[in-house]
Amino acid sequence: MSKNTRRPLDQPIEETVDPLTAEDKFLVSTVNLSAWIRRNRDLTVIGLLAGVLGIAALYYYVDNTRRMVEQATTRLEAIHSSVAIMALEDAKSQLSTFIDRFSGTNQADEAVVLLGRLHLEAGDFLVAISVLQAADLSMNTPSGVQANSLLARAFEAQGRWSDAETQHLKVASGSELEFEIRGSLESAARARVRQRDFTGAMALYEQILEGLEEADPREGFYAARLSEISGSVN
Repeated sequence: MSKNTRRPLDQPIEETVDPLTAEDKFLVSTVNLSAWIRRNRDLTVIGLLAGVLGIAALYYYVDNTRRMVEQATTRLEAIHSSVAIMALEDAKSQLSTFIDRFSGTNQADEAVVLLGRLHLEAGDFLVAISVLQAADLSMNTPSGVQANSLLARAFEAQGRWSDAETQHLKVASGSELEFEIRGSLESAARARVRQRDFTGAMALYEQILEGLEEADPREGFYAARLSEISGSVN
């Protein structure tokens, strides 16, 4: 065998060429997609319709909510005007209807607070308690804090000192405003004194004093109150 004779294994290996170029692959994919859409035409139409209906429903919900809030705001302003001119019984009736109609809105929560306050100021303590308890507003909003504070005051007015204490402590623990916390703790201490829980009342006054800044002018008042209650214990 001569030097120039190549053995079979010495033959150069030819590179395999993909018959489909990138452009060809794209065209094939497009054709396949078109074929799938034709085969699943009904599903495609249903999907598009569902998307359109979903967008329409969302738009309707947002628009309807906006209109409801606008109506509630306007109506509540009118009720406030009735209160301002001392048309209180008419205002109470309007507020009850308002709360039912606009339930779930911030304006309805404000209406609960206003209705509870009107009944409380009129001496209708049981009605005030009923209104405020039925609303069951959380402590996460200003209206909720006000409603729970009013409920505590209504319990006090009814002589339900244990309930008043619990409610005042709820407000104290849920509020973020120092004056509300301090006022609620003081009211809870007063409720404990009514129940002759002097030790518990002293603990609350001590908590109030700890929360005051140095040289606060109210320190003398609370210290004197604490000393007075301490005398009852001894």
